Amino acid sequence: MPSENRDIFFTEHELKIALMQYSRRKGIKFNVENVSEFDLTTKNGIAVAMKVFNAGEGKAGTVKYSQPEIAAALMGYCMKLEVPLPKKGKKSLQSNEDGLYLNIKIL
Repeated sequence: MPSENRDIFFTEHELKIALMQYSRRKGIKFNVENVSEFDLTTKNGIAVAMKVFNAGEGKAGTVKYSQPEIAAALMGYCMKLEVPLPKKGKKSLQSNEDGLYLNIKIL
């Protein structure tokens, strides 16, 4: 039986956009231009912390994302761009020296 293994890579800017869109659905609103610090860690799981300026409150705050949240944000970003994501595919968030990517395996 044939199988498929696909990787979808994301730039840092695309990751920021995906997290911004994900956050808006959760009630946190900011623009990518308002991100002053961006910290991606891949030790002990993938996590992101961003320092974001909130113009409404006139101060900066830190927004943190766990690996499942990042994966959900990137899948939502793909859906918005109409990148096909097979329902039956096993999806996982991975990282390497090139950055973050979604791995999709169909067995």
